[in-house]
Amino acid sequence: MRPRTVLAGLMLAVYYTGRATVSDAWRILHFRLQPTARAWLGIPEVPPSTARACIAASRRLYRGLDRITTALDPARCDRRRRLAQAEADIHSDVWDEAVGRAAADRLQRLANDLVLAPVRLAQQRGYLRHWAGDVGVDATSIPVLAAPDSDRSGTASVEITAGWHFSGGSDKGIFGYSASLLVAAHARTGEGAAGGRRAPSYPQLCLGLSLDAPTVRTGENAVTVLRHLAELRLPTGTCAADRAYTGCSPENFQVPVRRLGYRLALDYKAADRGIQGSWQGAVLIDGSLACPHIPNALAQATHGMDDKTFRRRLDELKPVAAERLPYFLKLKQNADARGTVRLQCPAAGPSPSVNCPRRERLRPARPNASGPPQTVINLADRRSRASHASARPTSSLTESGRTLPAGRRCPPSAGPPRSASPPTRPAT
Repeated sequence: MRPRTVLAGLMLAVYYTGRATVSDAWRILHFRLQPTARAWLGIPEVPPSTARACIAASRRLYRGLDRITTALDPARCDRRRRLAQAEADIHSDVWDEAVGRAAADRLQRLANDLVLAPVRLAQQRGYLRHWAGDVGVDATSIPVLAAPDSDRSGTASVEITAGWHFSGGSDKGIFGYSASLLVAAHARTGEGAAGGRRAPSYPQLCLGLSLDAPTVRTGENAVTVLRHLAELRLPTGTCAADRAYTGCSPENFQVPVRRLGYRLALDYKAADRGIQGSWQGAVLIDGSLACPHIPNALAQATHGMDDKTFRRRLDELKPVAAERLPYFLKLKQNADARGTVRLQCPAAGPSPSVNCPRRERLRPARPNASGPPQTVINLADRRSRASHASARPTSSLTESGRTLPAGRRCPPSAGPPRSASPPTRPAT
């Protein structure tokens, strides 16, 4: 049978029975299709009526599946028996070579084209016109029926590329594969109409799928499905990910995702919250670079909090997060062709967000540099009130502004170009 007929039969088997087995696909293709559909797929008009004819039709379907798996499997082996561990390792290592990665890319493309089919239809029909481009990425376990490797007999699993998937916070693994799923996301809303916010007016579609061995290429698989999604030229918003992606190397996840145009919303462990390190004099606080003069109470507001405490005190931390915003370094220049940006001190520029006595002393304002000082403001105008110097917070200095706390120094007013992906882990 042609490959398209085999794949159509397997998809019909999944739809009607929930199982992608060859026996179910053979039964549906030969006994449950209308004559028009049988003509489309090249199935004989008359179903097999004898045992010999049924066996022959079944073998034709198996041979068609064998052609597909032979073209996609760079390490062909007998999957009907368990191999010795040493022999299975040889076949498994082929998937990490160039020919294996090329075959894995073809499989990934095939799976993603199937997943993106309803996304393309939704885009053409305008169902995603209210979607802001926010996505959520997560890896979930796909268990297999095959038994794991046996240390007692020295034999490998029939699924030679499978492994143990451990969900976050669980010490019990699931033998199988890890599926990296990309889903259209939206901001959390209240309980129905009582929450006072409307539900999103776009479908919660799955936008990408990548299947791989657990704990292998976690970040690269997420980047792959995001790149396939970028081919549809949909908007890019915030990409939310859990700690499995927070711990990825920046060049494997954070940097490529930011270059695709997404903002990152990452999760941290209790030991990683608060002040995480420094860069060019600025302090890294929960993933954002801030002025070194930020009050310590604001900088360490989330230090040492576990997830349970963080969620319980979420309402208390929202005002603290708002007080932090003026101290974060401001964007001075948009990203260039390489994806790098320039940041500057929050007290610099024509629209400073904080008052800094140290900067005023070291860089006094020139006469008539920015016009006469504003002495009269419109109290009824919120923007006028917010732009006045008395409405901005003032950075706290120690020892009359001559020193900074424990190893901190002021960053330059306009720092050199840096990568568009700031560090996401504590500096070592």
